[in-house]
Parts: sequence; structure tokens; C-alpha cells
Amino acid sequence: MTTALSQGLTLAWRSLIPLKNNPGQLAGLLFQPVFMIVIFVYLFGGAAGGDRASAVAYMLPGVLVQVALMSTIATGMNLAGDIGNGVFDRFRTMPIARPAPLAGRILADLCTLVITIAMSLAVGYAVGFRVTTDPLSALAGIGLVLLLAMALSWGSAWIGLVAKSVTSMQQMATAVLLPLTFGSSAFIPATDLPGWLTWWMGVNPVSHLAGALRGLMVGGLHASDVWLTFGWTAALFVVFAPLALRAYNRRVR
Repeated sequence: MTTALSQGLTLAWRSLIPLKNNPGQLAGLLFQPVFMIVIFVYLFGGAAGGDRASAVAYMLPGVLVQVALMSTIATGMNLAGDIGNGVFDRFRTMPIARPAPLAGRILADLCTLVITIAMSLAVGYAVGFRVTTDPLSALAGIGLVLLLAMALSWGSAWIGLVAKSVTSMQQMATAVLLPLTFGSSAFIPATDLPGWLTWWMGVNPVSHLAGALRGLMVGGLHASDVWLTFGWTAALFVVFAPLALRAYNRRVR
């Protein structure tokens, strides 16, 4: 187990090294939060009325959640690309633990997600967002986001391993994540909406994650949001980790 973890960390580092030689990909990680905050806080928040400070306080945690969840698509895309390029065929001939490349890919994408979240917080601070609870609560909220993103990455990995191409993987993952993120209370509260949409927002795991992060950063935390997020995280991991490992073993057999 220790050897597999060490090999996974080594392969994660191997996946991160190309970032320094690919300024376009690094720029995407850094500037995506800027675009998201401008769109949701300035455009949507301004159109909804009210003061900008309230819009920033409500929407920035939602932006963090959306950026985190959408970034998990990269895990499946990278896996599908590695399979198509024959990278895993070379891994198969090496004396390494079978799941190490898969774990390394997920760990690498989790590291890039940390960079994106840090940039999001920096931009949020520049436009007026402030943590009004305490640093430990804010860190706990970010940890909760990373935890659910890691669990969802196993689902993305499974889709990437069973998809026929990178394009089909991206289309399938986007079709799943868009209704989850935009059909949640990450950006607007579930008030004055049709009954069926209010119900969907209430059961949507993204709503609970956004609510937990918002409560841990700006106050008004509901413990149920935290526990439901932990429950969804455990469910995603229990379902998709075995599916991803099984699909991976079939592809590298």
C-alpha cells in the first residue's frame, strides 16, 4: 500500500511537470476564476439588483463550488487522452502498482484544483469578498469542496476510461455537471421558483455543498448541509472508485 501511494505521488508529479512548459494550460487555471467571478458577480449579480457586497458574499462560494466540480472533467479527459496516446501501455510494462497511474492522475488534478481555488479567493478578495467567520472554518469549507471534488473525480475517471474518445468523455461529463451546478442554489436562493425546481435544488448535492461553504465562510451555517455533503461524498466514492478501478484494469489488461 505504501509503495503504491509513493508511486502514485511520483506519477502525479509527472503529470504536473508539463504545466511549466504549457503556459496556455496554466493561464487557463489562473484566469478561469476571473471570468467566472466577472460573469456571475458583476453581470448576474448586477442584473438581480441589490448591492455588490451582498452579491459577492453569496455568489463567490458558488463560483468556488462550480469551478471545483467542473475541473473534475479534466481527470477523465486526461485519462482518455493518455489511453489514446498509449501512455498506459508503457505504464503496463513498468514494475509499478496497477492503480498507481490512476491515483496519480487524480492527485495531480487535485493539486491543480488547489491552484484554481487559491486564484478564485484572490480575485474574490480583490472584488470585496471577506471571510466573516474565522480562518479555520474557511479552511474547513475549502477542504469540504476538495473532498467532494476528489470523490467526483473517480466518477470522471470512470467516464474517461469507458468513453471512446476525449470528446465523448467531455460531452458526457458536461451533460451531467451542468444541470447539477446551474440547477442548484449556488448562485440564486431557492425562493420564488417553480415547485419542481425548488424540490430539485433541495435534493441537489451542489446546493448543500455551496450552502456549507457559504456558511463556513460568511456565517449562517446549517449543519445538515455539511452532513449531507459528507454523505454524498461517501456515496460517490463507494460507487465510482470500484467502477473506475474495474474499468482501468480492463483497459490495461
